[in-house]
Amino acid sequence: MKTFRRGMTLFELLVVMTIVGIIYSIGIFTLKKEKVTATTMSISTLKTTLLSLSQSSEIRMFCDTSCTQCRVFSNEGKAITVLHLHSNETIQRYGFDRFGELKLLGNTVARTEEGLEQGCFEMSLRPDGSVTPVILKSNNKFYAYTPIGGDKPYIAGSEEALRNILFNESYYPLRGDDVYGTF
Repeated sequence: MKTFRRGMTLFELLVVMTIVGIIYSIGIFTLKKEKVTATTMSISTLKTTLLSLSQSSEIRMFCDTSCTQCRVFSNEGKAITVLHLHSNETIQRYGFDRFGELKLLGNTVARTEEGLEQGCFEMSLRPDGSVTPVILKSNNKFYAYTPIGGDKPYIAGSEEALRNILFNESYYPLRGDDVYGTF
């Protein structure tokens, strides 16, 4: 006499659930990894791109000396992704001195996985959405990212217009020497 089984045993059900869980985990990891790799961004979308990486801790973006390739690091110093910065002209980093004069700044030095490296600029994004201040110039326009500036930078066509935006209390109420990379 033959007996027929109706259904699965508990062990078989656990094995199937484990296999489905592993496949799901691999799929989610692969989709997230594809989302943050090989991204091309413009100088006006730096903060928006960093926000799309949505980390729960501070992340730091460091761009090489040519300002074309930027690496994003976690708070622990591990590389998260590489971003490509697109611009028609050379990108330059600027800062105000203590007398309010806008000056071209040289390369910045940062600690990366390989040790200390020189680069074009560095920008950090904190969990609250604020960024470290940075002023960049490209295509005869100034792009100023400030801690309270929102997702988009202040864009100015001249030094005077940039000074009016940043040092006018109705636009930007923080005044101090430690705001913009002074020397």
